[in-house]
Amino acid sequence: MVTKKLMLLSGVIAVLGGCGDTTSTGANTATVNTSAAASAAPDVTRVRGVITAVGADTVTVQTYDGKSVSVPLDAKTKVAWVVKSDLSTLKDGDFIGTATTGPDDALRAVELVIFPEAMRGTGEGHYPWDVPGVVAAAGGGAADGQSAMTNGTVDGQSAMTNGTVTGGAGKPGETKLSISYKGGKAQVVVPVGTPIVRFEPAERSILAKGQKLFAITSAGASGARSVAVGKDGLTPPM
Repeated sequence: MVTKKLMLLSGVIAVLGGCGDTTSTGANTATVNTSAAASAAPDVTRVRGVITAVGADTVTVQTYDGKSVSVPLDAKTKVAWVVKSDLSTLKDGDFIGTATTGPDDALRAVELVIFPEAMRGTGEGHYPWDVPGVVAAAGGGAADGQSAMTNGTVDGQSAMTNGTVTGGAGKPGETKLSISYKGGKAQVVVPVGTPIVRFEPAERSILAKGQKLFAITSAGASGARSVAVGKDGLTPPM
């Protein structure tokens, strides 16, 4: 049983494996080249929507813009729950990912994912992102016409700090996080009400009609890289 759980957890590492890759165009996707390595990577599509049917080797999804999309499944497809969390569980040194809006010197989170330790390093960096699920599900596009994803390690949070605040730090209803990643650091403001989630490893048997889904597929692959579904009706916000 322990071995099985470890295998599932290691498999979940692929859930956001497409974060820094080239994404295909579409209503809820955008084409971006974030590095030479990403340029060489296969085309990746992120699918967001509600499961309308589950087959032996496919999941049919109605995307948030009303289209019907078939997401293929194979033995390599990784599955995970997306579960609700909150900032009170966030510790210094945790590895997180957050989709943001605004310029690099005034980033504001629209969602935040706290990764388990086994997923540390997933999609590390700061790079363009398409319409996050929390925005797409509400029928909107990226706020301010710009969205980015920052994956890195939270640091520098103190129990008490006295000094001059900058960039809105300390304003009522906001938390400001410093996120370090290879080659840089970002300051991100997290407003009250921002969806905060974690990943939990799961098996394909959890997939069911009506669940809200976030999937990553690669061009030419026989199955999706990963499928993440919201637990208890949760919308995967990434």
